[in-house]
Amino acid sequence: MRRILGELLALEREIVELGYVRRADSLERARDAVRRLGEVGSPQGILGRAADELGASSQFDRVLISEVDDRVLRPSAIWSRDAAEAAAAALQQLRSSSIVLEYPLIEDEVATRQRVEIVSVQDSRARAAPGLRSALGWRSYVVAPLVVHGKAVGLLHADATASGRELDAVDAEVAASFAEGLSGVFERAVLRETLSQHRRELQTAVQWMSGRLGQLTAEASDAVPAAPAPDLVVADMLTARELEVLRLLARGQTNLAIANALVVREGTVKYHVKNILRKLGATSRADAVSRYVRAMGASSP
Repeated sequence: MRRILGELLALEREIVELGYVRRADSLERARDAVRRLGEVGSPQGILGRAADELGASSQFDRVLISEVDDRVLRPSAIWSRDAAEAAAAALQQLRSSSIVLEYPLIEDEVATRQRVEIVSVQDSRARAAPGLRSALGWRSYVVAPLVVHGKAVGLLHADATASGRELDAVDAEVAASFAEGLSGVFERAVLRETLSQHRRELQTAVQWMSGRLGQLTAEASDAVPAAPAPDLVVADMLTARELEVLRLLARGQTNLAIANALVVREGTVKYHVKNILRKLGATSRADAVSRYVRAMGASSP
């Protein structure tokens, strides 16, 4: 009896040690995956590779990365260990339908409270998003928020349905660690991109100011000053993308229509419109369009 008890205690210690090793190894692999994502550079490139990096570095069978856009979940990338074609088809199915984050969905609670959850589809029933449940056919999954500046900008889903393994606390910790690291590298990439864009705009403004100073100097030395060409002034003041947005504004298109035409987010269009008004000294969109139309008319023969 004493020998059996000793063997049981030894087995228990071995199981505990294996658990520690699995946890430490899984978290280290997740951190390595985040470090590799930090070398990608662009925000969209990071999101595009995030599912592949976590999948290849973990014991999950599938990983789904989605963006949260105005309370709507928009799946952007998926990774599958053994069924890549089926996963790609599931991603297309998910992209064709809207998943609105609202009560009582667990995804809404995860995004709102910004905490990781392991979800049993059978136990949660209607709380698991029906679109995700039907497209991916999972029995259980872990979901973690991607938080930038205190706001959930995306969700990470992962499961082990194909291998039949039950998700546990280590899976939740791995998902949480990777989601936190992914949020950090994504936020830094967005900041770098924003600074780069502002730098380009500043360079454009400096070039325009330099050109205008040269023009004013030339005009001051001429007996009959020549009038500047308004269309060239407008073109020099704005970036190529801002001119594109202004032309679409002149056609009467809304921010949403312009976003769809340029394949960007509506918030990006609003940002460009704000810069256009500032650079042209316009008081409204209509005023900016009026200045553009006058400039184009002045340049016509």
